[in-house]
Amino acid sequence: MDASEIDLSCLSCRRLWGEFQSLRTTVERVDEQVAELRQQNNKLQKQNAKRQAEIDRLKKEWEKSEKNAQRQTTRFPRRQRKTEPKKPGRKQGTPATHRDRPVKVDREIDVAVPGCPDCCCAVENIEVHQQFQTDLPLVTPVTTQFNVPVGTCLRCGKRVQGRHPEQISDALGAAGNLIGPNAQTMAAGLKHHAGLSYAKITNFLCDYFHLQTVPSTFVRAGARLAKRAGPTFELLKSQLRLEHVVHADETGWRIGILSDWLWALSSQRITIYQVGGGRGHDVPLSMLGDDFSGILISDGLASYDPLPYLKGRCVGHVLARISKLVAALPDRNLWELQTLKGLLQEAMHLARRREMLTAKGYRRRVQELENRLNFWILLNEQHRQPDVARLARHLQKHRHEWFMFLYDPLVPPTNNHAERMIRPAVITRKLGGCNKTSAGAKVHSVLASLMVSCRQQGKRFLDLAGQLFHAAERISIPLASLPDG
Repeated sequence: MDASEIDLSCLSCRRLWGEFQSLRTTVERVDEQVAELRQQNNKLQKQNAKRQAEIDRLKKEWEKSEKNAQRQTTRFPRRQRKTEPKKPGRKQGTPATHRDRPVKVDREIDVAVPGCPDCCCAVENIEVHQQFQTDLPLVTPVTTQFNVPVGTCLRCGKRVQGRHPEQISDALGAAGNLIGPNAQTMAAGLKHHAGLSYAKITNFLCDYFHLQTVPSTFVRAGARLAKRAGPTFELLKSQLRLEHVVHADETGWRIGILSDWLWALSSQRITIYQVGGGRGHDVPLSMLGDDFSGILISDGLASYDPLPYLKGRCVGHVLARISKLVAALPDRNLWELQTLKGLLQEAMHLARRREMLTAKGYRRRVQELENRLNFWILLNEQHRQPDVARLARHLQKHRHEWFMFLYDPLVPPTNNHAERMIRPAVITRKLGGCNKTSAGAKVHSVLASLMVSCRQQGKRFLDLAGQLFHAAERISIPLASLPDG
């Protein structure tokens, strides 16, 4: 429709034509707005698709991490199979290695000369070669009968009972049939160090040593051994409090149906495990005491904050936290995180080069790192990313604990030592379970601590247990007095 088809001389027609023009203009404007909104909607849909893809990716990574946390413990876990794996074995041209020739030969057997397997004729040009076979002998239990004299004192009427040095108990009658100290010590090692269950231990001893027993026997034997080792365990704790550097770590544990924690405090010579007591600061405080004057190395757990000790924090945990932030944040090229990562790695590298620098040059570089860390914290405490700001506040809260390793050469930059010492407990938890009772938790704390500490000092727990078994009363035995293993 156009103006030629309308009689514009009519007033009403002119008015209707004007309204029509106005409506057409409005419709055209609405069409333009609809087209613009459609473009915006398409753009938003693309953005939402990208964000949904990112959410799906992060969700898959989170689910993968959750599954990995529940996997069985392996030293080098492999998540994906390689498409072109390397050929197994050593590289071509590597010198061969073999077992050394035995120094001592216990038996020598002459092998009969064989006949030809095809025609049964005699063999000539015989050359004799040696083959060595080292094996364990078949072990059978040795039962010793002690004829114990029991009498009465002529003067006071007191009951008097004899005891041989090889005896480990004064029990007689129905309780006089005992398992020897070597078998008890082996069972304790398999349980509290290797992580086997008592049922598997009894089956193993029955299959390879023909020792018939039941699991409850070793349960009670372990409790008696831990009771005898109580004074030695307390001596070990007092020695740990005199160490210069002590590492601390903790992991989840169960006592019956209740959730609890296992703590590990370890130096280069001594390791103490404590099961039970929760995850508060009172547990490490009771283990180290109020008079501990060394340096406590720990991760970022808040339970260590109230402890009145000089502390050093693990830089490795901060680097791992940075890696997680870089992978999770949308902007993966945050220069702030890369700067902090480079700063911490430079500090660890400087600690390794301590002996290569002069004392003045080393102090100058340490002060430069301190100033750079202060500047980074000041610059990022109010960062636009909440996670980065939270990290900066965490660094500021423990400001004087991060670079402790730069001032004391005996302090490492990470808490790797405690994590390695607590790893056997994690394997034990997965293989043999935790503890059913608080008494069993205490037994595990005592025996596992003594076993690991003996290994750290080059001693054998078998020697320590032997002295504890044959002592007439509970005594405290320093590990340094044991023969070298």
